Amino acid sequence: VDKFKKYKGKVDLVFTSPPYYAKEVYSDAETQSAVKFGTYKEWKDGFLYTTLKTAYEWLKPDRYLLWNVSNVGFGTGKNGIRTDKGCIYPLEKDSIDILESFGMKFIRKEKMILASMPGSNRIKEDGKPNALNSCRINGKWVKFEPIFVFKKVA
Repeated sequence: VDKFKKYKGKVDLVFTSPPYYAKEVYSDAETQSAVKFGTYKEWKDGFLYTTLKTAYEWLKPDRYLLWNVSNVGFGTGKNGIRTDKGCIYPLEKDSIDILESFGMKFIRKEKMILASMPGSNRIKEDGKPNALNSCRINGKWVKFEPIFVFKKVA
């Protein structure tokens, strides 16, 4: 970590994706962000904010952050993490709000198409998918994850 500090304010591009709160928990170790910060508010304030602040501080002025994040919904909590059943956590809006609070400029949202629609192709009776982020390509519904493009303005 100390070796990397010399690059603070000298990075041209940051392209990353955080864990989606308690949706991506690989163990019950304290190092897992959703375990360390047990509620969404604690996670947002302690992990999401800190991660975005680090990305911002390491960028040069007039350079870009590509942030791959998506809102997440839960049926029930996983690995003992307290989630609200049926709740959709607004990772997209919270990320945008945090980045704009630093003075970063939102440029656009790109769509990263997924190879398959996780959770099977859940299509409603009206023919539209239940997925939070989906679009039609060649007549077929596909899921995408947003990539938010921000610029650090001088």
